[in-house]
Amino acid sequence: MSNNKGSRRGPLTFDDVREIALSLPDVEETTAYGMPAFKAGKTRFAGRPVERSDVEPNTLGVSVSLEERDMLLAARPDVYYVTEHFANHPAVLARLTNMRRAELRELLGTAWRHAMEQTPAKKKRRAAAPSRGVRR
Repeated sequence: MSNNKGSRRGPLTFDDVREIALSLPDVEETTAYGMPAFKAGKTRFAGRPVERSDVEPNTLGVSVSLEERDMLLAARPDVYYVTEHFANHPAVLARLTNMRRAELRELLGTAWRHAMEQTPAKKKRRAAAPSRGVRR
């Protein structure tokens, strides 16, 4: 049986982000700078960036390593970008309009793992316990 949401056409929205993010272990929705965001453990890993002139509409900000960010920027410059504000932070901006759902799921999974690596060991063990195969 196919999943209609996975095969639907049309641009992704923040509702898609919310659905995928909240399906990950130990995630809660919160706010950061007045914008919706998601935390894994106690670490924010994704959210809607503050509206600024250099941030495109329908953009998602995610925390990733600088190495991962460089790979994403090189592989898909039509999707991923960085503004001057984010240049020195381990984060990347993603144009949801140019992404497929599977790519969004992979990006959020990468950001979630990055956040869990920032979580203290005791919290990390508790959060990873229900889901096998999570790399630490």
